[in-house]
Amino acid sequence: MNADIEKMVVNSRLAYEAAQHVIDLMQDGERIQLKDLAKDVALTLALPPKEVWGFVDHFAHHSSVAYVARGKKGGVIKGVRPVRVVKVARAKKVETPTTVVTADEFVCDIA
Repeated sequence: MNADIEKMVVNSRLAYEAAQHVIDLMQDGERIQLKDLAKDVALTLALPPKEVWGFVDHFAHHSSVAYVARGKKGGVIKGVRPVRVVKVARAKKVETPTTVVTADEFVCDIA
């Protein structure tokens, strides 16, 4: 096997294990920004963050112990993604035709 490939396989395994360790130390529902997770992993491995960013990103998006959420309250969140509730579409009201009877048309037969 090529030495460069072997080195990358070892680095990726170490990055995954370090990311797993950081996630394990978190409480359920706690979140961390992806860039902060990459910094923590980089400090653990004594590598620059740009070298472990791809491995950390892949770990975060494909992990079973954490999930990634976007937006203001986004980041890497420990736990299982909550089930999204599917809202049922409301049925449209069907208007029934109404007949308007005027006084001229109204005939009353009293017998």
